[in-house]
Amino acid sequence: MSAGRDRLPAWLAGRPGILLAALWGFAEGTLFFVVADVLFTRVAIARPVRALAHVAAATLGAVAAGGLMFAWSTSDPAGARAAVAAVPKVGEAMVADTEHRMEAVGALAMLDRPLGGVPYKVHAVLAPPRFGIWEFLLVSLVARLERFALSWAAFAILHRAWTRRLPAGSRIPGAVHALFWTAVYAYYWLVA
Repeated sequence: MSAGRDRLPAWLAGRPGILLAALWGFAEGTLFFVVADVLFTRVAIARPVRALAHVAAATLGAVAAGGLMFAWSTSDPAGARAAVAAVPKVGEAMVADTEHRMEAVGALAMLDRPLGGVPYKVHAVLAPPRFGIWEFLLVSLVARLERFALSWAAFAILHRAWTRRLPAGSRIPGAVHALFWTAVYAYYWLVA
């Protein structure tokens, strides 16, 4: 692939980008509200195979954050719950709905709606009375991989389609990526 194919900085596709994916996954798993998918799908749209390392890093970062949130909720359930409910667009209603869902279906609540809009951090603070830490971390690993893999696959498919049709150096993939995430967050902030 030519270096200028989509102007993706080499550092983003390299080790610094992988570290950033881990940190972003960790941040999203705690109290940050922008999904790590924004970063690794940008890499996937240019270098899908390379982006798999970013997906793995974001997953590990998110699971580590989930463990931290689980531990916080174990020692201070009300404080952890209140902090997560205070994250923009989460709120106590979402936390309560998720709590009812976890009571009804257990760990399946973390797996059955990968794009359902309930942040992982909500599950993490609600898990302690329902799961042991190791069960939670194992389910977390699967749940995070499930969601991240879906995002990665969508942009990897676009990459494959575009490499056959667009001239080298086209800015269209990067622009589509930016427009997609702008639309997602516009919907998130203005409609949802």
